[in-house]
Amino acid sequence: MRERIARVLGLGVAVSTLTTGVVALAAAAPALAASPSHAFPSHQTYQVGVMPSASQATRDAAVEKQYDSWKATYLVHGCASNEYYVSTKGDGDATNNGPVSEGQGYGMNIVPLMAGYDANAQTEFNGLWQLVKDHEDQYGLMQWQLDGKTCKYYSSGTPDGATDGDLDIGYGLILADKQWGGYTADALNWLTNFWNHDVAPDGHLKCEDDGPNTDTRPSDHMIDHLRAFAAYDTSHDWNKVVQRTEAVDSSLAANYSSSYGLLSDFVVGANGSSPSPAPANYQEDQPDNIVGYNSIRVPWHMGTDALLNGSTTAAFELGEAQKWSACAKKVSGDNPANVYPHLNLNCTGYNTSDVAEEAGDSIGPAAMAAGDQAWTDKIWSYLQTNPYGDGYYGETIKTLVMIVMAGDYWSPAASTAPANDFSLSDSPATASVVAGSAATTTVSTAVTSGSAQSVALSASGLPTGATAAFSPASVTAGGSGTLTVTTSASTPVGSYAVTVTGTAASGSHTAVFTLTVTSASGGGCTPAQLLTNPGFESGGTGWTQSSTLGFDPITKATSAEPAHGGSYVAWFNGNSSKDTDTIAQSVTIPSGCAATLSYWLHVDSTENTTTAKPDTFTVQVLNPSGTVLGTVGSWSNLNAASGYTQKTADLSSWAGQTVTLKFTGAETDTSGGTTDFVIDDLGLNTQ
Repeated sequence: MRERIARVLGLGVAVSTLTTGVVALAAAAPALAASPSHAFPSHQTYQVGVMPSASQATRDAAVEKQYDSWKATYLVHGCASNEYYVSTKGDGDATNNGPVSEGQGYGMNIVPLMAGYDANAQTEFNGLWQLVKDHEDQYGLMQWQLDGKTCKYYSSGTPDGATDGDLDIGYGLILADKQWGGYTADALNWLTNFWNHDVAPDGHLKCEDDGPNTDTRPSDHMIDHLRAFAAYDTSHDWNKVVQRTEAVDSSLAANYSSSYGLLSDFVVGANGSSPSPAPANYQEDQPDNIVGYNSIRVPWHMGTDALLNGSTTAAFELGEAQKWSACAKKVSGDNPANVYPHLNLNCTGYNTSDVAEEAGDSIGPAAMAAGDQAWTDKIWSYLQTNPYGDGYYGETIKTLVMIVMAGDYWSPAASTAPANDFSLSDSPATASVVAGSAATTTVSTAVTSGSAQSVALSASGLPTGATAAFSPASVTAGGSGTLTVTTSASTPVGSYAVTVTGTAASGSHTAVFTLTVTSASGGGCTPAQLLTNPGFESGGTGWTQSSTLGFDPITKATSAEPAHGGSYVAWFNGNSSKDTDTIAQSVTIPSGCAATLSYWLHVDSTENTTTAKPDTFTVQVLNPSGTVLGTVGSWSNLNAASGYTQKTADLSSWAGQTVTLKFTGAETDTSGGTTDFVIDDLGLNTQ
């Protein structure tokens, strides 16, 4: 595990293990907008490259899960009632887990991008911005390092600002203005201060607002941010900054890493014709003349600019992204976990004993821009893990990279908001009923671009004698309703494709619900209990089990987790470690039968959150090929309660089919606690 010293030497301050709680969010000016203009998920079509092979819905869901975890762990209410900050918990970059301007800028980018999913996004953004305003240095930029308890500047010397944080804060204000409106004056004032103190006379970016005009830091070279500044603020020549930054980086890459495009953590001579890597230990207690914990961010920034702006506008960045991606793939042996955070400029590992998740994470946008599908997919899968238990720095970078890789990273330089649109799906997509009975399916909608809109639901293609009813009849995109199709005794036997239509101002989308009607005189249904070993009293007999930690879920009950009945239970997770446990059983539900699954569930948890769901338990129905046909139960650490509660689910839709019932407990170990999911005394009864 690495120790990252954020910007300067000599930070001998002891770091407290204080964990600051996340509390209810307080409002701050400006007044809250009615709705965001670019609601998440705001699906984008990038100019170059490839997307991860995972479906858009899967990518969106992964971002939401990561955001929930990040927010619960790092977004802190403090120090004033209307302030919020991004905690450096787990990294020691500020005493008492306090904020640094780099992290505050990250937060001011993440939160506006997640507006629409997070109903409190503007309140949170206003709190982040308020803390910045309350802790400005002599130049009107953010004091780069604050104590987590007092929020007072604690680094040595006169309070000063860091360019990366200042840059992200400015970009965040533009994002907020495009998302909600009302931040124009703040954004332009911030950009003016940034121009006056973070931009050197020749146009390159300094390392800090009170630093010399001779050095720069390539991880600050967020060209997509600078292009957005140019589109937003015409009173300053931001294109000059773009051109000079590209010139410095181009010279460095050509002279010191021509084959691989690598850029060192710090650069000296940036105001001249021959910029060069800084000496070792130039600003930080590490070899600043190679790729380190600063420059691991370069491929993320270069790749993102190429994705947004294409092969003509961002030609240099695209070339850099391609080279950096290829180097990372080569030096790691095609394994994102082995992209080490220290690389020599000739693309060899400087220190392979130091590992950090963010080194591999940051390659994602570069791999996408390079068009390397297999490498992109490996990095996307790697992003779903936290193999080294990284804290604030790694998890925050991961959150931003995932937004980019999911296709939800929109540019505030665009002149118009994306058009409103939505998607429509039903689950289950098939059902079988006896004539005279009813079948139900859940109709779900999602915002695919723009803002949420009202969607009216209707159905067509019904068989003779059948009626359809929706509850509710219309939903706001992102919501769901229930379709009930009721047949009559005279409804003909057969299969029918019922078309479910959602209609909104932007247009219509459809999904098909296949209804199979069987004869009421077909012999009826013999009541039965279909599961083998439903109370687990024969151990694992009849069940297949798996656990990533090697513990079979079906086990003898204990005093800590007693059985509902008998001596055995199925016990999922609760090991205070990342873990996925499953049990499953194949069963055939006879045609013409109504089938009800029942089970007793107990959940206890030590997770310290009232909003995030780091630990989950699902009950799913799969076909023989392993495809999920429907999720019939979903629980989390938020459902913790004393004792057992009986849960039921209607499985009649799968009558006449052989299906697999699968119970899955998943614990991410991201919020500092653990959750036990225990089930007992199951039954699958037909009638």
